[in-house]
Amino acid sequence: MTRTNAPHRLPADVAGMLETFELSLGSLLTTTSAKAMHTAAGGTYNAMHYALPQRQLARAIDPRTVASIAPRGYLPELAALAERTGTVDLAMRHNGCMHATPGCVAGCLAGSGHAALSVKVPAARGRRTLAMVADPVTYTRAMVYAIAAELARAERLGMPCAVRTCGTDETFWAGRTAPITPADAVAIRRRFGVDIETGDALNVAETFAPMRARGALRFYEYLKAHVDAPASPLAWLAAGWQDVTASFAADRSTACRDAIAAVRAGLRVAFPVRLARNAAPLRSVTIETFGDAVTLPAVDGDATGDARWDDPAGSAVILREKRARGADRTIAERFTIADAPTVELADGRLVLTR
Repeated sequence: MTRTNAPHRLPADVAGMLETFELSLGSLLTTTSAKAMHTAAGGTYNAMHYALPQRQLARAIDPRTVASIAPRGYLPELAALAERTGTVDLAMRHNGCMHATPGCVAGCLAGSGHAALSVKVPAARGRRTLAMVADPVTYTRAMVYAIAAELARAERLGMPCAVRTCGTDETFWAGRTAPITPADAVAIRRRFGVDIETGDALNVAETFAPMRARGALRFYEYLKAHVDAPASPLAWLAAGWQDVTASFAADRSTACRDAIAAVRAGLRVAFPVRLARNAAPLRSVTIETFGDAVTLPAVDGDATGDARWDDPAGSAVILREKRARGADRTIAERFTIADAPTVELADGRLVLTR
């Protein structure tokens, strides 16, 4: 049973890092985004980690950055924090989305919704990202405590919890490990009523193995990495993530071959389609490339928020294109798929059937 009145003392390393980067434990994960709330309405409490994607951290601390809207541009307070913490070089080298295509970068949904209207959103994501690149081990430990807190809230609501560590980037969390001590386990059990594993080098999914085994917690992601890449969806599954959806990138020269490989590896594939509001639902998507083809039953991915685990393996998850404010549409549209019976691509074509 969770003791809501137990004192909330974080380990010194975690507390120090959060203070240094102007963060709090409750600011690491988000549960109030439209997608998270839609997922919660379906019965699963949803927590997501939002960081700055691609090279946006470098852009945000560079006064030479030219941007179409303020949230995509230079953030003086974040630049000052990078200077103060000695993380400028790390920030300038950071790439949060190693597998992103030009169209994905241009139309990134990190620039949609409230994030496109207020610099406070990218600034908060920037502080998380600075902390994450400055001290990956301590940040991973902080994430353990943050996930435990969200698990406790889910328990109070009588819901299972789903955690997505890459809400706006593709950091390889499956390979990020930290020491989780018996003292951590005691503190987390006492404060949050959550059981965890301990060890010298555990990722967050391994840490919460007891809660995953009980069905109280699910780790899931969308990924653009190839199935044969070191940080492939299969590597995430092997590291303890229960559910991974491959993302179709129409502007990739191997888009069709990559999607077929993902399907044959047992994954579903998400397709961003430029659907009109009144468009009839799709029944299937056929991927054709160099004499090879697979046909996938289509499911409406917008109907259930982010609950991809409810969609069958080997399905085409149809997501209506969401537009990012300030995006270069001529580049961004290359990443998405036209709503047409046949869509020709670099290495094949898609056949959309109603």
